[in-house]
Amino acid sequence: MSSNSFADKLSVPINEQSQPPLMLVEHEPFSGIYIDLFRLTLETAGIQYEFIKVPKIRARVMFENGEVVLSCCGNPNWRTRAKEQQVQLFSNSFYSTKDVYIFPSDKSFEIKSVSSLSDKLVALKRGYNYRGEKRFGKKAHLSTQSALLEFVAKGRADVGIINEDIARHWLTSNKNQIILGPAHDVADLHIRVHKKRADLLPRINHAIKQLIKSGQRDKIVNSYLSK
Repeated sequence: MSSNSFADKLSVPINEQSQPPLMLVEHEPFSGIYIDLFRLTLETAGIQYEFIKVPKIRARVMFENGEVVLSCCGNPNWRTRAKEQQVQLFSNSFYSTKDVYIFPSDKSFEIKSVSSLSDKLVALKRGYNYRGEKRFGKKAHLSTQSALLEFVAKGRADVGIINEDIARHWLTSNKNQIILGPAHDVADLHIRVHKKRADLLPRINHAIKQLIKSGQRDKIVNSYLSK
């Protein structure tokens, strides 16, 4: 039987590092907002799959080479290497990710534009790119999201930038330790499909439409952020 047969399980990479509440991968079954939405989309689309934990950089190469034909959860603006642009298709958006400013609990300030950060120490996640970061003052790069949150909470930075869902989840057990500010950036999330399995795209798009219309997407998201 061909490896492209519908009857075969597709190996689907997910990040090997947990990012509560987006991805929880220490134990199976893997969970989290992104993983649960991805899982339900594939199951609704009738796609047989098996999640495999893969380093983020390795997963990107595997997709370029056609070793895997699905990946989640990305945005076209994040996948601009020439080789991947030749082989990738994107589903309709299934969710939006929002990066927000966070402040220590005892001080905040108005941010009208990224120029407002020209004299500030900004806490950032190491390895990530940020809109307008050349106009930031000093930068502190932290290795994990939790380290970034704690760094800001202790007042070691004037401001930080982090995914809003991660910040809200952290606040459920660290109440009032930071202040959530306005959005820094918003991006739609999509499932990426390799062109050699373009036949999967209509099924995935139909499944996404069903999940949003039925309210299942919002139910999954709320189940993590209300804990």
